Amino acid sequence: MELYTNVLESIISDIENSSVQVIKRKSVNETFELWRDPVLLANISGNMGVLFIRAILKKLNVNEHHVFRWRLDNKYRQYQILNHYFPGCVAKTIGLSELLAENNGLKKIRELCAHGFFVKSTLGHRTGQAASFDRTAELEDIIKLYQEKKSQEREDQPEKWMLQERLDLNEEFRVHTFGNDLIYGLTFIMAGVDSSKSSAAEIFVQKVLASLPATILQGALIGWDIGITHADEYYIIEANFTGFHPEYYPGFQTSGYFGDPDYGPAMCAWINNYFRNKYQISIDTVAQELKSSSPFFEEFLYYKSIFTDEHIEVLQNKTKGIYAFAVIYLGKDANPFLLNLIEYFLQEDFATTYFLITSEETVQAVANQFSGNQLLLIIDENKLFLPEEYSLIRPLSYQERKKVCCNKLLTKIEEKYYFIL
Repeated sequence: MELYTNVLESIISDIENSSVQVIKRKSVNETFELWRDPVLLANISGNMGVLFIRAILKKLNVNEHHVFRWRLDNKYRQYQILNHYFPGCVAKTIGLSELLAENNGLKKIRELCAHGFFVKSTLGHRTGQAASFDRTAELEDIIKLYQEKKSQEREDQPEKWMLQERLDLNEEFRVHTFGNDLIYGLTFIMAGVDSSKSSAAEIFVQKVLASLPATILQGALIGWDIGITHADEYYIIEANFTGFHPEYYPGFQTSGYFGDPDYGPAMCAWINNYFRNKYQISIDTVAQELKSSSPFFEEFLYYKSIFTDEHIEVLQNKTKGIYAFAVIYLGKDANPFLLNLIEYFLQEDFATTYFLITSEETVQAVANQFSGNQLLLIIDENKLFLPEEYSLIRPLSYQERKKVCCNKLLTKIEEKYYFIL
């Protein structure tokens, strides 16, 4: 036990005596084009979202190896470090080799597994989605393998296996941060049904950030998996650090949500907006070759064009319990990107009610897509006006009709806090 304590003390000492990454805000607003840069594509582990994130972090001169000097890709090392700075923020966790080194270690391991602990690999990703995080059934094989390799490994190497207390979870959320900042608009419910707890999960993450040293946080883009128990207790399930992972699928990795085919383009647009506001750096265009390779980038550019600072303010207010109404104009064509964005907003618990204004031709198709959702009110635009009024409005351009229809709706619902898309 003394060896493991000494190793942790050495790591904490190194963290607290290391230089902090300095991430500087650009003196003037800078934009750049995303293209197939061979430097960015080298040693990449992921998809389009990974390329996007790596490009922005490179422009900010983020050291993509920095946090991995402390092996924060290793879940047991994460537990040790996070629990040191914020005791109890992670479920009780014990390293397998640490237990095996004790008297009657094997017996203790089996007793723990019989009383609420399970075996988990310290390396890997997407284990929750694959339902493969619980490796208790392989315990005997894992112990045998450990004993065979023990003589070949250094004692200060990170653990490969750990035992963790099983939590009785109601919900699990993915929350994204950069440095000390919560990035609004990038929180998703991963398990459970009550997305309204997303703000509470974000507040918990902000408490974690306040406890961690700048040496870890500055320049660190992190996807936090936060579990909420039936007793309304909050725990870090794991932290997904962006950067060059040294061991498991070695190469540059980031949160898989940025490459998600459904929500990735909107997420990239949100984080692009964040970096534009915070650091005055953002992606403005995408090279034609890259754009033609996938609809991902065309969709990103669409969202980038419609997101404003007003929408960031709406999300910031959400964490204070202040929710806006959403007025979304679909018009005649019901743009599929805009429909995807509504799905994204619903995942994000973005607004309290969504008023979707569409045309007579598309109202049924939109109603079918969102069938059963109680947060949506679908409105046929011609029902907002008298027949003689609508005959004058129908020939107008999309933007003109949008303005007139949204203003008309707002006079009817009399809501004071809203945003328009």
